Formats: sequence, structure tokens, C-alpha cells
Amino acid sequence: MVQREEEEGGGIMDLDEAIRQRRSIRKFKSDVPIPREHIEAIIQAGSWAPSSTNIQPWRFIVVEDRETIASMAQVVYDKFQALSKAALGKGEKRLAAFCRFLRSYTSFFADAPLLIVACTKPYENPVLKMPMSTVIEKTKALGDVGTDLTPIVMDTVQKSVAMALQNMLLKAHSLGYGTCAMDGPLAVGETMREMLGIEDDLELVMFIPMGVPESTDVEAPERMPVGDVIRYHSA
Repeated sequence: MVQREEEEGGGIMDLDEAIRQRRSIRKFKSDVPIPREHIEAIIQAGSWAPSSTNIQPWRFIVVEDRETIASMAQVVYDKFQALSKAALGKGEKRLAAFCRFLRSYTSFFADAPLLIVACTKPYENPVLKMPMSTVIEKTKALGDVGTDLTPIVMDTVQKSVAMALQNMLLKAHSLGYGTCAMDGPLAVGETMREMLGIEDDLELVMFIPMGVPESTDVEAPERMPVGDVIRYHSA
């Protein structure tokens, strides 16, 4: 079993090294499974992410059955294929070409030995003891006072899951696994939900195929210089 958390000499993988070495992997060694202890260690890393008022809204569906994973990928492929044909039938050649690109780009996980579906779970405000959707309705009924609570009481659950997923991607990398955070299957989210029997109260956020990389020689895309993405605000 691949284990890269312990480097030569017994040292733990450096955080900066893990951040810079992690890659989005789309080809896996299909014959190498991921043991349950590693799966749970990866999920545990995600559970240590911050979340608003410690609500921990993340829930993870772990799909290990290879036939199910392949069937899910095939559904995604077929749906984008149908969309491409529909676009072509309307004379939308550029849109049809884009859908053909998405056809493979969003279904590459067919051979992944593991797929994690990250979801959010609705929560009640711990102080008000009511669903956050109700909080939004009540505040809107107060009139427009230039305050929108949606980003901090509704959208915050997806932000929390995103932070948990970054922890998981880094932990998986430290254990020698490749991952790719993808949202393409969300285009057929209801079908994915039905195939996995996911509860109605869970919202799908991201799909994470995972496995031992077929190759570790994956070049990192160029990053923008820090000076191009930072702006200091001075009084």
C-alpha cells in the first residue's frame, strides 16, 4: 500500500510541500483499493475544518463499489452526449463542441477505485432554534435595511464543506493518493442522488474521485505571481 505521509528518514510531509505537490489526478491505478482506515483518516482531516458556530454541516457518501462508480460516470457521459446532440440539432456548433468536451471531462472517474460525494446538511441556528431558511424569511420581512444575511446563514454551509475538502485533498496526498475536486456530475445531480439513495435533505456539493495515481509525473499548472493577486488597503 502506498504511504507517503512518512517520508524518508521518518519525517512527516511538510505542509508547504504537500500544498505545492498536490495535483488534480484524473487517471488512477484501478486495481489498488483504498483501505477503510485511510478513508476514515481522510474524512477525519476534513472534520477538523472550521465551520460557522461549529455546525459541521458536511456529510460524506463514500462509494466503493466499482460498478456503481462506472455506472455513475456513464450516466454523466450520456447526459452530456445528449446535450451536445441537442445543441448541434439547433445549429449551436460551439455549444455542441463544449458539451462534447464536458462529456469526457466530467466522466473520467469511471475507473476510480473510490468516490466521495460531499454534501451539506441543513441546520438550525443554535441561538434561535429555528432553520436558517426561516431566519432569512423573518429578516426579509423586517424591510430593506441594507443587510443580507444569506451569505452568513445559508451559503456558509457550502463554504464550510469546501474548507473540509481542502483538508481532505491534502491528507489524501500525504497518504499517496490522487484526487480531483469536481462538480461536473452536479449537472445531473438528481440522477446521482437517486443512484446512491441520498436523503432529500442533503445538498450535493462536490464529487471527489480518489486512488493511487497512474503516474506521479504531473506537471503543475503555472500560478499567478502573488503580486498579481494581492492588494493592500491602506488608510
